[in-house]
Amino acid sequence: MKAETNSGMILRTDASRCHDCQTCALACSLWHEGECNLNLSRVSVTKDMDRYKFNILVCRHCESPDCVPACPTEALVIDSRGIVVLNEDDCTQCGACADACPYGAIFYNEALNRYLKCDMCAGRDDGPLCAALCPTGALTLVDAQKREES
Repeated sequence: MKAETNSGMILRTDASRCHDCQTCALACSLWHEGECNLNLSRVSVTKDMDRYKFNILVCRHCESPDCVPACPTEALVIDSRGIVVLNEDDCTQCGACADACPYGAIFYNEALNRYLKCDMCAGRDDGPLCAALCPTGALTLVDAQKREES
């Protein structure tokens, strides 16, 4: 999965490298909510223990995202970097964006009583913290011009 941005960088996930350490989810919750709590993350890892496979769920920041036009209050916008950003002040918690996302990357968080999605760690100069701290390289930030097609 690739999250493409206008800034020329993509967040690449490689589930085959994921070992379910949850570093990505803990880093995400720490950056966004100020605490390491898996329940507060905007990235999650799902498990298929029968096959011992993992899937990393994170917003792909699609070039033509279904979630943006689905939002009746225009709470989802594409910023100058090409990142789909959720403006929580405008969100009415209707769930239309989550229903429209074919990847399940927008979800309601009961603990916070609001919808969450990846914003590529907006405001962090070095890009997404999940990619910076992933010990196995399952999440990486790469230059879109130098990436291999996958």
